[in-house]
Amino acid sequence: MSDVLFCTDTFWDRRAEEVQRIAPDLEVVRLVGDERVAGTDIERITVAFFSGDAWPERTPNFMQVCLQAPELQWFHTMSAGVDHPVFRSFVDRGVTLTTSSGSSAAPIAQTVIMYLLALTRDLPGWLRAQAEHRWDQRGIRELDGLTMGVVGMGPIGTEVARLGAALGMRPIGMRRSVRGDEPCETWTFDRLPELVANVDVLVLAVPLTDETRGMVDADALASMRTDALFVNVGRGELVDEPALVEALRSGRLGGAGLDVFAVEPLPADSPLWDLPNVIVTPHSSGTSAGTNRRGEDIFLDNLARRVADDPLRNRA
Repeated sequence: MSDVLFCTDTFWDRRAEEVQRIAPDLEVVRLVGDERVAGTDIERITVAFFSGDAWPERTPNFMQVCLQAPELQWFHTMSAGVDHPVFRSFVDRGVTLTTSSGSSAAPIAQTVIMYLLALTRDLPGWLRAQAEHRWDQRGIRELDGLTMGVVGMGPIGTEVARLGAALGMRPIGMRRSVRGDEPCETWTFDRLPELVANVDVLVLAVPLTDETRGMVDADALASMRTDALFVNVGRGELVDEPALVEALRSGRLGGAGLDVFAVEPLPADSPLWDLPNVIVTPHSSGTSAGTNRRGEDIFLDNLARRVADDPLRNRA
């Protein structure tokens, strides 16, 4: 029996010819706009591709169909992180879960560099001065020569380290176990206290797990240099957010670039919105047409592997 793919109409319209070339016998059930999917179609679905165009507006409808699909065998998501409970529910059902890990590495790493360039030059302050028509000359801080700790050496962290080195920074990576193929000096997680005390920049690009949840706590923040910069493009729960707010508010930390938060959307009353040394972006550091295209490419590669009965990439 051939597979039945569930995907969005947007993805299908864009890549249908490639899908059909890879799997000529594949049947398709599409999520068309926000229309309901018939129960008889839901019962037939064996493969689901959660593409970038479904997030965030159509995510509830898409996931609801997948949760109701009794024959679902394989779920591929455009995201790299799969810490949300819905993904665990698929695995618990015996569904194979794969990701598009690596597809967003370039834009996220570029966003990290944007934060660092902006914070070392106090771009927020310049923008405030521009809005007030004030000629506010000031010195800047160079990235060249700064030591940057990168916690998490997957595709995103590796690209952050590469770009940092290209700008003259000294990257030190950190991961659970050192493989030896990292692009820079790399330490294991047990040396985190040493890392945070000795870097000018700390970047979190690690997945959220039981081991990494809350890894940057109040003690870690207190041991950082007062002019150090903190960047989080992993998950909000990696850091003690109230302690981070206090460190930034009190001047114990030089500044922060944050794309992820403990609660999303970030509540309107969060003090992070108004701190002058913080750049807030709405969990969109990797949102680009290129990311979506690369995520689709990974799914298509995996589809070809499934047809050939070869191992799938990026199994979670």
